[in-house]
Amino acid sequence: MGNRIQVFEHTSLSVKEAGFKDAYFRALVSYNERHGNRFFAVGLNRIHFRNYVGVIQVGNLTIEVLPKADRDPESIKAKDKWQKALIDMLRQAGFIRVETMSDAHLRLHSSSLLDIFFESFLTEVDELMHHGLVRKYRQTCGNLYALKGRILFPQQISRNLVHRECFFTAHVLYDRDNPFNQILRAALNVLIWVSPNPHLVSLATGLFNLFEDVGEIVVTDQTFDKLLYTRNTDRYRRALQLARLILLNYCPDVCGGKENVLAILFDMNTLFERFVYAQLKREEAKQSPPKVVFKAQVSRRFWTAEDMQKTIRPDIIAQIGTGTSCEKVVMDTKWKIPSDGKPGDSDLQQMHAYNVQ
Repeated sequence: MGNRIQVFEHTSLSVKEAGFKDAYFRALVSYNERHGNRFFAVGLNRIHFRNYVGVIQVGNLTIEVLPKADRDPESIKAKDKWQKALIDMLRQAGFIRVETMSDAHLRLHSSSLLDIFFESFLTEVDELMHHGLVRKYRQTCGNLYALKGRILFPQQISRNLVHRECFFTAHVLYDRDNPFNQILRAALNVLIWVSPNPHLVSLATGLFNLFEDVGEIVVTDQTFDKLLYTRNTDRYRRALQLARLILLNYCPDVCGGKENVLAILFDMNTLFERFVYAQLKREEAKQSPPKVVFKAQVSRRFWTAEDMQKTIRPDIIAQIGTGTSCEKVVMDTKWKIPSDGKPGDSDLQQMHAYNVQ
């Protein structure tokens, strides 16, 4: 098992503080540079965390970046409270799968937030395996001992002039080697390399061995964008959402120092917006018929000039009633503490724009 450090957003972590080694610092600096320096700012032997929360695994060190929306001093009790709040927001927003908050909290005393992400992913993959991985048709070519498909004569002549018992053909296979399963296999492989938890590594290895007929794949953003969900593959959504977090945020140590980095971080403003929206949609579902309908991120034209157009996009819109009596209320989520208990000028200007529009 590795070491764990808990910090809050908008705080700093210095080298040699709480086991934070110089090698970890350099690995995080490199990782941050590869991602446009958006996750944190770098100082002299110091990392300044921004508004991203979640978990970072660097080498055998786990860093949990927790949210904080009060001015109470840092303490074990405060970290415990905000860790629980972060888990609840991630669960409500659909990023992790936890049966009960009490179970998750008990597990965190002996593990980490990263383990909950990994457990959620392994649970999803295990369920997919239980119901059977999806099979798809794919076009392939190769040498066969039986004639199947269309013979490719140039390859047949060059490769099988001596081996006349073989046929080099283009043919169709119906198997499990498709992007849906290839992505899961790749994420399991990363989990095996990154996780400091032997139990989770053992579970992941067992599942990985069941993907022996699934090929390797280089995963990018475009890999996920090209996926076309159908009735048979819709059950993959939760597993692939977690796989995306694992694969696109993993940075192996190419220099061989074993300081691999996996950072599963969320913009706290976006996470809070999604959490609030999920709560509102849950209340909407209790109404029959719904009297209030909530919609997220609806853009509307705000200002137009010659060869130019500006739009505004409120976080949430509540539509009350229907027909001519319908009213709309703009809701804007803010994850911050107002200075002196007063809203900032930019917030007031934003709300004014929503009202006049």
